[in-house]
Amino acid sequence: MHNRMSQIDEQILAFLQQSGVTYELREHEPVYTAPQMAEYLGTLEERIAKSMVLKKSGGGYVLAVLPGRLRIDFRQIAKVLSVEKVSLAPVPEAEKIVKCSVGSVHPFGNLVNLKTYFDSHMLTLDYVCFNPGSHTKSVKIETNDLIRLVKPTIAEFARTI
Repeated sequence: MHNRMSQIDEQILAFLQQSGVTYELREHEPVYTAPQMAEYLGTLEERIAKSMVLKKSGGGYVLAVLPGRLRIDFRQIAKVLSVEKVSLAPVPEAEKIVKCSVGSVHPFGNLVNLKTYFDSHMLTLDYVCFNPGSHTKSVKIETNDLIRLVKPTIAEFARTI
């Protein structure tokens, strides 16, 4: 498991290189939350693309990506997904699916066969930063490039704290 987990960041960085998009990679001390990452990178928390694995009632998972300062509105995302209820996936399940530890979940659901949803607030940001499956690496990328690479469904499901 740990071997697979440590490889997802290499897979993501290789995918970024092959795609030809411009991005910035920073290596740093481990960070585990959007506020920590924003502080370390010297950027606003809303520019951190926060990714979470969600479990749908009735089975199945999706990846939700939203700006760091916002929270998931679970009722709203359940409506978006046309299911009764949505919750955070249990940590062991989430980590197995995205091949990295919680706190460094990447936005590339397309690389792990996971349908991905970006909250519409992401479209208001010209660039975002995210962990590529590692607590010690961060990627800064133009939001439009990230959307082109991930091909997410854009929907409204985030709310302010």
